[in-house]
Amino acid sequence: MPISSGNELVRLYKESGLGGQASLSVKAADADAVRYILAITGQRLRDLFVDKLQKIAIGSGVRVHFPHLYINLQARKVHPMPTDVQLQVEAKIRRLERWTSLEKAHVLMAPHKQTLCYILAYAITRAKERQRAAIWIPLGMDTGAQGHANALCLQSVDGSGTMKVLCYDPNYKEGQTHFVHSKKAVEDALPGVRKLLNGTGLGVASGCELFGNAIQTALGTTERHKGWFSSKVTITQRGYPICGSVVFLLASVWLTTGTGPVPGDIVEVEAALAAIVSSGEEGKALVQKRIAKILDDLIRNLGCDASDWNRRDWTQSVRARLDHDRKDWKESATSRGGSVTVGIPGRKEFTYSW
Repeated sequence: MPISSGNELVRLYKESGLGGQASLSVKAADADAVRYILAITGQRLRDLFVDKLQKIAIGSGVRVHFPHLYINLQARKVHPMPTDVQLQVEAKIRRLERWTSLEKAHVLMAPHKQTLCYILAYAITRAKERQRAAIWIPLGMDTGAQGHANALCLQSVDGSGTMKVLCYDPNYKEGQTHFVHSKKAVEDALPGVRKLLNGTGLGVASGCELFGNAIQTALGTTERHKGWFSSKVTITQRGYPICGSVVFLLASVWLTTGTGPVPGDIVEVEAALAAIVSSGEEGKALVQKRIAKILDDLIRNLGCDASDWNRRDWTQSVRARLDHDRKDWKESATSRGGSVTVGIPGRKEFTYSW
């Protein structure tokens, strides 16, 4: 897909909704219900993009687990899990069982470290149950004035029950000086993950490997400045605010690699993409066009699930998901009626009522 400028990439990124540019509002008689319905609906919107990755994985024959949970390390209100819910989600981790949507909502609303511990442990046990050798989990964090997309990739260590954790930051490059919060957050959570996995025969390797070659930055603008009285040339690179699309690009390419059901080494895949970008203007333009095509496809197909990608619009998909989720909601939330309204840029608002 041809693009005229980087600004067009930014426009496509915003219109795709991939950067989380959705608005949510809930009307319900029960205050507790407002919180968990917001959490559930927000997750279901993100699941629309996971569907596309699942479709790629199915088409490629690789067996990767997508736990349908988004790790949000950005500043947010937290709500401690009720004791009964906490005991139930821990028991399901040990039994390798699925969480309900209500249980997922409570985990998503918990304090950051607890959310991270439970999602990682749950993803590892569900991957075992589903016989998957790798896991993909989107992650968001703060970078000052705005959010920034990362992702966690877990891959099996020599086919054993242990997973290694890798964190991808599209702006990170080895040797940089700025601090990447997601790596520290994951490493702080790993002891808790091991505790939750105790007795399952599963484990997680020590440490979190942060990787990347600053593809987002390399895809942006490059300016060269030379002082009037100096021969020194200063090169400044600025990436476009399209971090989520670079993360999505890596996932979509990684899912097409590998031998049989096991995907390739994601670090090597990212390095190969970075080499194309850094090879010159032609390589840079090639990757920009690929991202534009991905975003255009997401815009046109937004809301269609993996089984019916070309027919269902996003409102039908969200409605179907919430119809299923509502079976888990408390009677106090549904008995007196209510609604949740979802807005995605460039699209008419959708209201789900009960």
